[in-house]
Amino acid sequence: MINRPLYLNKLIKTIDNDLVKILVGVRRSGKSTLLKMVKQYLLSHDVLLEQIIDINFEFIENDYLKSKDVFIAYVRKNLMTNKKSYLFVDEVQELDNWARIINSLKASENIDIYLTGSNARIFIGEHLTYLAGRYISFNVYPLSYEEFLDFKNIDYIDFAYYNDFLDSSFPAVVLETHKDIKTMMKQDMFDTIFRRDMIMRGNISNESMFFRVARYILEHIGSSISINKITNTLNSLGLKISYGTIDSYMDLMTKSYFIYQCQRYDIKGKEILKTNGKYYVVDFGIRDQLIPNKSSNTGKILENFIYLELVKHGYHVYVGKIGRDLEIDFVASKEDQVLYVQVSQSVMDPKTRERETKPFSLLKDMSKRYLVSFDSVMIESDYFVHLNVLDFINKL
Repeated sequence: MINRPLYLNKLIKTIDNDLVKILVGVRRSGKSTLLKMVKQYLLSHDVLLEQIIDINFEFIENDYLKSKDVFIAYVRKNLMTNKKSYLFVDEVQELDNWARIINSLKASENIDIYLTGSNARIFIGEHLTYLAGRYISFNVYPLSYEEFLDFKNIDYIDFAYYNDFLDSSFPAVVLETHKDIKTMMKQDMFDTIFRRDMIMRGNISNESMFFRVARYILEHIGSSISINKITNTLNSLGLKISYGTIDSYMDLMTKSYFIYQCQRYDIKGKEILKTNGKYYVVDFGIRDQLIPNKSSNTGKILENFIYLELVKHGYHVYVGKIGRDLEIDFVASKEDQVLYVQVSQSVMDPKTRERETKPFSLLKDMSKRYLVSFDSVMIESDYFVHLNVLDFINKL
């Protein structure tokens, strides 16, 4: 297993605290492997194998444990007397009333608990109130660009592998060396994410319409999208679909961590706006299964790439609204740090440069302002820093 310090170091700090640890994210992003890394860490630090209880609901042989009483009895049977036990549960959303069960075990036993989930719906529902204030969640994504290079055994930062990264950032696919098997794995991941986590879980009867909506969103990554706009566009093509149906489809896609909504933030009013957010896809290789032409919309793909790098490094990211008509691609905050980021393939054309940098001139605070592009020649400025894409992600 290849270490992922972005996550593992944070998880290690939580060992033996009083919180339930929940790793969430799209399927195959590496959550289960991170649990294995935590287990290895424990075993190398004087924890006995008998102290570890491991349940993975992806394995059909564990289906019988989905019953509340059976699950609780199994865990209690395997607890170690006079020593703390460590419970690891993969895909905990498959366990009915999981939050209530986990809270009961946490309250009554000497146990440290680690969970994974592949659907944000585990955070919805009245039963989660049982864990309110008693858990900490970790968002796990497919590989960052630096992690990707580590997985490829490249020990220097080089942007020559950008197109390879766009092929897939899922750990297992990156490690696979045979191109035809990579293709099969990406198709399998697409089918699993769409059919298991969206179509089946959402009881979607009109699959073709669902894919049309998904395709529309993927064709417009990085653009302001409203449900009304999608509804009107599809209806104009003779495809009858309601606002509510599209809303439910988009909810399934975001809850499955396939797409992420980047909300708009009014910089002057300092408030999050509810309308016209932008959406970004979790992985470009999965996007290719519906939108196979990588050469199209390369500027928005770069914007999507920068968005993912920011969130993978722990930033809260918004689209910045400034004035009536201007936007800053990203307002990114982490702890007490705020970054304003504009992304463009190139700013060598004076008109493009003026368009991209104008919003910076309207900012009142002194937070860092970055203009990010593929250019090798940097523009000098007193009120923003122009960086090549590689140099920018090295700063995160």
